Amino acid sequence: MTHPRQASDGVAARVRYINADWRERADSPRIGSRESRRANTSMQDVRVHDARPELGALGTAVEELDRAGFTLTGLTPSLRDFRDEAGVARDYYPQVEATVERVGGAHRALVRNHLIRTETPVDFNDGYARFVHCDYNIRRLNEMSEALLVERGIEPQKNWIYAWYNTWQPFDHPAVMNPLAFIDWRSLPAEDVIDYYYTGRNRDSLVAAPVYNPAHRWCYFPDMATDEIIVFKQLDGRPDRAVYCPHTSFDVPDAPADAPPRRSIECRVLAIYETN
Repeated sequence: MTHPRQASDGVAARVRYINADWRERADSPRIGSRESRRANTSMQDVRVHDARPELGALGTAVEELDRAGFTLTGLTPSLRDFRDEAGVARDYYPQVEATVERVGGAHRALVRNHLIRTETPVDFNDGYARFVHCDYNIRRLNEMSEALLVERGIEPQKNWIYAWYNTWQPFDHPAVMNPLAFIDWRSLPAEDVIDYYYTGRNRDSLVAAPVYNPAHRWCYFPDMATDEIIVFKQLDGRPDRAVYCPHTSFDVPDAPADAPPRRSIECRVLAIYETN
């Protein structure tokens, strides 16, 4: 069924991509503020498709994640106040870890951290995402994974392979405004993804982002309820699977004027897969 607010070919949207000239340069852009974002990105017109009718078309949630890079599932949070940092770690993290183990087919999952985004951000770093990006870089996969394991007192094993997922869930009310949009991995040529450095909050972290290609297929889940959660791929060390799922928020062109502002929680999650 077509969502009532969009045609079968999706909704029109404008999203920021890193400028294509960076593909040919020896250095990489550094983005960590509104000013550096505007200096290194430009708006592109895209169409964002309702992914709900396609759920299950690729098979199980594991197969959707491995081939497209994203899936949607249910999660009813056991806490109500997502601004309670201790409560989120105590009550919500175990639910997210269990969800990633289930839909990602992982032997174990560990939440690294989380981020709350609302209509009243403190700074650039916790505002709605406003350019197309990935959260990590595949070249840092083992380094990041083993650093987290050591931090948690877990000894990495030689037969472990790692993947990183993000989860994204609205709270307080459905996500009508500024929903999350993401690129289907099957439409993303590897050469479109370049390095950039995230410099917010005095960091200088190597991450990745795509440059614009009209072949990219954009998707979202309209009007996500507070008991729904997106699981999407950030890195994967296993062969022949989705590696990245670039994403951003976007303005739904004909969203109701009285729709509540989007409030969401996202978690960065390490998944461990055991080999023989």
